[in-house]
Amino acid sequence: MNQEWKFKLHSVYGQILFDRKLTQSFEQVKANKGAGGIDGETIESYDANLQENIMELLNKLRAKTYQAQPVRRVYIPKKNGKKRPLGIPTIGDRIVQQSIVNVLQPKFEDLLFHNWSVGYRPNRGVQRALQIILWNIEQGYNHIYDCDIKGFFDNIPHNKLIGVLKKYVSDRTVLSLVEQWLKAGHMEEGKLIHSDYGTPQGGVISPLLANVYLNELDWEWDLNGIRFVRYADDFLLFAKSNEEIKKAATLTKNKLAELGLEISKEKTRVVNFDKDDFDFLGFTFHHWTKRRKDNKPFFNVTPKEESIRDFRLKIKEKTRKSLTLSKEEWINRVNPIIRGKVNYCVTIIKAVKANEEYGQKSHCRTRWIRKILERIDGYIRKRLRVALIHKHPTQRKGMRMNTLWNNEFFLKIKLIPSYWLYLNKAYGYTIEQYLSDMSKSAKRRFQYKVKRAKEKGEEYFTPHRLQKMQNAWNASS
Repeated sequence: MNQEWKFKLHSVYGQILFDRKLTQSFEQVKANKGAGGIDGETIESYDANLQENIMELLNKLRAKTYQAQPVRRVYIPKKNGKKRPLGIPTIGDRIVQQSIVNVLQPKFEDLLFHNWSVGYRPNRGVQRALQIILWNIEQGYNHIYDCDIKGFFDNIPHNKLIGVLKKYVSDRTVLSLVEQWLKAGHMEEGKLIHSDYGTPQGGVISPLLANVYLNELDWEWDLNGIRFVRYADDFLLFAKSNEEIKKAATLTKNKLAELGLEISKEKTRVVNFDKDDFDFLGFTFHHWTKRRKDNKPFFNVTPKEESIRDFRLKIKEKTRKSLTLSKEEWINRVNPIIRGKVNYCVTIIKAVKANEEYGQKSHCRTRWIRKILERIDGYIRKRLRVALIHKHPTQRKGMRMNTLWNNEFFLKIKLIPSYWLYLNKAYGYTIEQYLSDMSKSAKRRFQYKVKRAKEKGEEYFTPHRLQKMQNAWNASS
């Protein structure tokens, strides 16, 4: 049964009228970092005079003279080459928004939000989403509606959003604040632009408002027995037949139309996981197949191609050969990227293990991820070999250093191999095991090359090859 009418929040505004609570909210805003708004105030400048700023803000709130400022519009690049608009509120507005979130979020978590909504929520996120996806696939819900809402954050109708919020919050002052933030508009190229639609991406309260609004959709699915996972405006529906998934798709379109939203046709499709792959949250789920030796079914999960390209691009940006840096500085530039990307890859392993703890036998395979990371490690070492050559670095000079600047060398200068880190986090794989496996792998590749040369009637250790090996040892770093 729909849970939405079982509670209503009163006297929310009074709970934020304390300097300690506003200070706590500032610390949260500070931890999230970010740029300043249209007033030029930055986190650093606000912090330098914190007590006075907090008291001034508190007095405005108590006197009810606080006014939300327009957000500063900026654009950030997306992976597809397009740009996403962000609206950056002032520091003061972010503090008040965070204070309201701190009061509303725990209540909404306990009494309103659905368990299968996982985006922008505490103690949930990508791993929880992956667990739900894997569970449904394993249970035979292999007809999937892969859906995206068209321009969601830019197209939420303000009047409908406030109408939904009024179901759960009766405090008129808080409702007025939310309306202020929605209608404050944004500054772009010196012009103030207002709209009756959208909640700015970049606002502290925007994710909470988005979840409150789409909570209407969550419970509509629940009431109709539809399995789903939703992460903000991206969601998947699951069914056991094509007929059922089509009914779910129709219900979804109708409910979204009621909310003043529509499906993005370019990003939405019906998937039959017995033969189709699909992407979600940076991972590709490769459809069911069968093992040759025993005909047992399984499916693979890997990072999306775009995620892999992004990994390589970020490494490339940090290893420009035009820079002259020490070994330590080069390693400090790439290691954080490796950690971040690997930590994300490991979430699929964590999801599989978590489901197994609940008794769900897994047919999910992730071995392809190892091969992907092994290739990326090779790319990283290749980039660093060139970067470490200070005198006229070139790819050719870098290739000469393959033997001298090998795996062991990069481990000694504290480069983190993504292949090792992934297996270490997933299974406790040690550096010693990694070195042993890489050594065996290199030996097998070498033996294969020698064997192929003999089969062709060629000599592997030609004078030219021997000279190149010698050059590697003579090359200048």
